[in-house]
This record gives sequence, C-alpha cells and structure tokens, in this order.
Amino acid sequence: MTFKRYFRAFYLHGAEAGYLLSAFVCGAIPAAAIFLRAELIDLAVARSGGAFFAVLAVFCGIYLANILLEALSKRLFDAHRVRQTRKLDELRVEKASRTAFSVTDSERFHVLLGRAQKAPEADEKLFRALGDTVRAGTRVVLSLAVILFADVFTALGMAVLMCVGVFLNARLARTTQGFWANYIEKMRRANYFSSLLMQKEYAAERKLFSYDKEIGRRYDGAFETAKRENAKSGKKRFWAESLLEIASAVYTVAVVLLLLRPLLSNEITIGTFTSVSYAAVGLLPVTRQLYAGVFTASESARQLEGLAAFFELPEEQAKGDYEGGAPDIVFDNVTFSYPGAGMPVLEGLSLTIKAGRHYALVGENGCGKTTLVKLLLGLYTPDEGHITVGGQEVSTLSLEARRKLFAAVFQDFYEYPLTIRENVSLSAGTPVSDERIGMLFESIGLHPAAAEREGGYDTDLKYLKQGGGELSGGEWQKLAVGRCILSSAPVVVLDEPNSALDPVSEAAVYRAYRKELMDRTTLFISHRLGSVRMADEIVVLKDGKVLCSAPHEQLMAACPYYAALYNTQKEMYDERA
Repeated sequence: MTFKRYFRAFYLHGAEAGYLLSAFVCGAIPAAAIFLRAELIDLAVARSGGAFFAVLAVFCGIYLANILLEALSKRLFDAHRVRQTRKLDELRVEKASRTAFSVTDSERFHVLLGRAQKAPEADEKLFRALGDTVRAGTRVVLSLAVILFADVFTALGMAVLMCVGVFLNARLARTTQGFWANYIEKMRRANYFSSLLMQKEYAAERKLFSYDKEIGRRYDGAFETAKRENAKSGKKRFWAESLLEIASAVYTVAVVLLLLRPLLSNEITIGTFTSVSYAAVGLLPVTRQLYAGVFTASESARQLEGLAAFFELPEEQAKGDYEGGAPDIVFDNVTFSYPGAGMPVLEGLSLTIKAGRHYALVGENGCGKTTLVKLLLGLYTPDEGHITVGGQEVSTLSLEARRKLFAAVFQDFYEYPLTIRENVSLSAGTPVSDERIGMLFESIGLHPAAAEREGGYDTDLKYLKQGGGELSGGEWQKLAVGRCILSSAPVVVLDEPNSALDPVSEAAVYRAYRKELMDRTTLFISHRLGSVRMADEIVVLKDGKVLCSAPHEQLMAACPYYAALYNTQKEMYDERA
C-alpha cells in the first residue's frame, strides 16, 4: 500500500478534508492579520476613533475565528485518530486471520505484524504532521506574499534568510538524529546489569554465587560508555543549537534593517513597519515547524508504506467444505521441509489412520511427530505427496471446514484469560452447563481450586480482576484437553497434552481420554511410552518415516527400535523406584 493509495483510501473523507481545510484557514489568518495590525497602529497614531474600533472589531473577530477553528481542528483530529485506530486494528486482525499458517509461524510474519500494530501511531503522527505542514506552509507563503506588497527587498531577504535557517535546522536534525535511541541502547546494557543487582527474582542466585562485585564492574563499564556517548552527543547538540540561536538573532536584526530603508524614505508607514517586523520575527519558528512537519510526515508515510508487505502476505486459499462423517485419513508418500531448512523433516511418509481408532505417535525428538499433525491440520502443505481425509485433499478444505473436522491441543497451548466456563466452552460454540463441566472434570481428574470460589465455573482466571483464580500447569493442560472433548470434531489431536503431569497421573488421564473420546479418531503424541500402551495402534516414527505401526505387544516383539525405547524408559522408572 503506497502512500498515495493510503491517502486516497483514508484521508479523502469529510472529517479529514475538514481538518486540512481548517489548518489552511488557521495558516491564512496570521497573514491577513498583518494588514489589520498595520492599519490599527496607523489609525491609533492618527487618533481616528471610529475607524479604529471598526478595524479592531474585525481584528478580534478573525482571531476569535482562529481559536474556534483550532478547537474544531482538534475535535476532527481526535475523531480521525479514534476511527483510524479502530479501522487499522480491524484490517490487521482480519488480515492476520486470513494469512496462511505457514506464514504466521515464521519470524518474518511477526516482524511485519509488529510494524502493522504500530500503524495507528504512525498514522496519528502523519495526520498531525500534515495539519502542521499545511498550517505552517500557508502562513509562510501568504505572509511573504503580504510582505512582498509592503516591500519587495524585505520579502526577498526574509525568504533567503529563512532558507538558511531551514538548512541549519536540517543540519541540526542530522547532528542529533538518533540521539536518544543511541543513548537508550547504550543504557540498556547498564540497566540489565543494574536489574541483576537490584531485583528480587535474582536475589537467591546473588547470595548463592556472590556475583555482586563482577556484575557491579560490568555495570560501571556499561554506564560509563553510555555517559560518554551522552556527553559527546550533548556537545554536538549544544553547538548546533547555539549556531541556530545566532542565526535567529541575525535574521531578526536583518529584517529590521531591511525595513528601515522604506520606512525612512516614507514608502511604508510606522504601522506597516511594526506589523511586518512582528510578523517576520514570528515566521522563523514557523519555518522550523514547517520543516519538522515535512520531515515527520515523510517518516510516518514511509512507516505506513511498510503496511504493504504485511497486507501482501499469502492468505489461505482453500475454499472446499467437508460433508462426510468420521473419516479415514491417508498420508501418501508425504515429504516436507520447513522453509530454509536443508533436510526434510518427513520424507516419503505413508500412513493410514482408520476412523474411530486411537493412535499414538512416538519417536525421538525431531522425528516429525508434531510436523505430521500440523500437515494433517492443514497448517502446512506437503512439498510432495498427498494427505486425504475421507478421500478429500486436506489442502482443498477451507479453514472453517478444518475447524469442524479437527480439534487439537499442542504442548505450547495458550492460557486464555477467560472464566473457567468460557475456557472449556471455546470449541463447543455455546456455554456448557455446570453438570456437563462437572462430569467432564470428574472424568479427566480435574478439580480446580479456582472453581471453589464464589463465582464457581464463572470465576475469572489469570487474575484479570480482584478475586480471580489461577490454575497449575497440569490443570491448564487438562482444561485445554477438555475443550477438545467438548467439541464435536470427529478427529482429535493431543500433542503432549500431559507434559506437566507425572507418568502415573498421565496414564490415568489417558485412560479417561480413551473413554471420553471413544467413538472419535484420536492421535496422541507422547514421549512417555508407558502412557500409550493402551492405544489401538502405536505409530513409530524414525528419520521422518513410519518405521513400524502396531499395538504395543506386537511392537515389542517385532520392532527392536520401539522395544529399546520402551525398555530404556522402563529401566529409568525401575531405578527411581
């Protein structure tokens, strides 16, 4: 989205046009005031009472209009800021929801999303800067035009001197550009070492390792580096600002001297001399505002152009629906590599998952268990091969169809800051009754202490408000699995859902899962092989392929790799016992 497209899309509306128009009028009023101020002074000198009060009324009227316009401008600016923030947030959320998961799972997506999240702030700066630029530019141009009628040489001299001022201001900006950013970056390291010495979460290790002296030495070094950088930049800023102040003084004296010639030769009146001098001195800071407005507008526009990369990210393209019941799932010669990875995670993998049966996926870390289920859920697309659900390619299913077909819990699930009921009802679509929640919790062995509070299952979790409750890691995992159980999805994926539980508790909970998910297809991933012995079929993965697949007893007899994994874990638990 280029700046021109952005401007046409969001700024060519009534409120935005009104804001810029009011800025233009506010910039024109000081130029008109030059005439009126000169006339007032001349009439006061001539003691012309009636005409004086008439001009004074007009003079006061236009300044009152200026105050009202400034108030209107602020109101229009606030209205735009609120409306634009909401609009950009809606567009960002909508785009993020449509973006393909393979993209959202990348670092680039989160970088671009971070930039998109800052778009409202950039837009606010841009809109304000546009108003400031229009106001300052109008005032400078029209004021110089008015002064040109009073004296050509004065107007030309002012224009030249203001250009010099803009040049010096630009040099000052370059001198101090990134001043605070550099200082803050240098102080970040010092602040980190300071936190190690001060904050309570590090207190135990401070006492244990007694590292105060070493960390203190590093803090002193980092702080001295930041202080030297600050002093160096401060000197540059001081000399640059001093030069700018000298230039302002030269400009003021030069304007007065330029106006003396037409005054002494009676080409202008004392009123014109005074009014033009006053206006000319006031124009110098306005030129700085003009430069600052242009600079800020260009920087903000550049930031907003970064939205293009975010809005051009690939989106979910599949539109197909799934109308069947419990499906068979087939992986046919599937190969997949993550973007930028050299070796494939899955290579030539083939597997058939029968409807209504319980499968356990086991294997060493990195063998492709989680990748397999992400491909099944349509979060990624295979490089080669096919994945079909009920004979239909997963890649052709719409996101809504996949939501109806699959329910999943990953090891890194999110803890939603909602009530217990809302958390467990997310996949059900409607709030679940107390009776059903109680039956579910009894089945999976979840008895959250938070539910004993006055709010019961409607107690807020994660301390969103006073009186809220919290769950342990294992309780959060069971709650996440409860969401899957309460969904109507015929296929349920549980990726290490009990990693926070001890092996004995996990085995008991797995038996409960089998009961609750009896008629549904279940894929259960676990590193604890003792917990998955009861699966209808255990699929052993190795080096991105299915090594063997059978019930536990058959695997122990026919798959040495599985038997070795199982016996190793069994021996570890025997030693602990």
